[in-house]
Amino acid sequence: MRNILKNRPLMIALIAIFLLLILALAPSGDRVLTFIETAAGGILQPAQTFATNASNAIIDFIRGVFNTTDADIENQGLKAQLAQLEQAVTEMEALRKENERLKALLDFTEATPELSYVTATIIARNSTVWYDTFTLNVGRAQGVKRNMAVVSGKGLVGRVSQIGATYCKVIAIIDKSMSVSVMVDRTRDGGMARGLLEIGNDVDTMELYYLPSDSDLVPGDKIVTSGVGGIYPKGISVGEVREVSRDGATERNATITPTVDFRRLEEVMVIVGMPTEDTDE
Repeated sequence: MRNILKNRPLMIALIAIFLLLILALAPSGDRVLTFIETAAGGILQPAQTFATNASNAIIDFIRGVFNTTDADIENQGLKAQLAQLEQAVTEMEALRKENERLKALLDFTEATPELSYVTATIIARNSTVWYDTFTLNVGRAQGVKRNMAVVSGKGLVGRVSQIGATYCKVIAIIDKSMSVSVMVDRTRDGGMARGLLEIGNDVDTMELYYLPSDSDLVPGDKIVTSGVGGIYPKGISVGEVREVSRDGATERNATITPTVDFRRLEEVMVIVGMPTEDTDE
């Protein structure tokens, strides 16, 4: 007995076992816990919590190992294949759209064999919704000069404003500073078109003015370049008449929706040769 009393670890173990027996044998139900039960619960709670968490983790691990069937493995493989197929579809769709854009450029060049082009990719743009200035990956080394016209497969984009060895900057026709000599394709009436885009005014329209007073202009009329001025070749699509102004309050004859979607431009062409005088200023 003295040996037991002197062996402190053994005494603590015996007391712990005794308290556990009391807790196990105590009747359940709504009752007030005794001081001994409360003390025992407070002492043993951390150990019980640790043991519970550890046992739950072991059970989950064992369950995961033994419940992994051939069907589960096959399902994981199918999910991986599905992800790869979705990625492949996305890449194929991107290639399809790129091919469509490049085909439009090719069709444009075939329709205008008298012109020479350099194909370019837009590598930078301003941050507005309708970007009116952007940078191309071609420059002086590719024969590009200032004020050369820039087109897409759908029509007129703008002109080169700045030039570097391997890059150039372009101003789009929707910019407030831009004006283009145009004519109505149906009636052949000449006029001018200028951009309406400026800071704080995100609009993609242009305005048509200086048409003859007796011009028979209607919504839907196609507007093309007239070739006057030497920068833009004749007959390139500029836009379509959206609304005709007939009140005489302003010099504007109509508003125009550009043929080119300036929000989605990626590839363009710079006209580096046409059957007129040199466009370099």
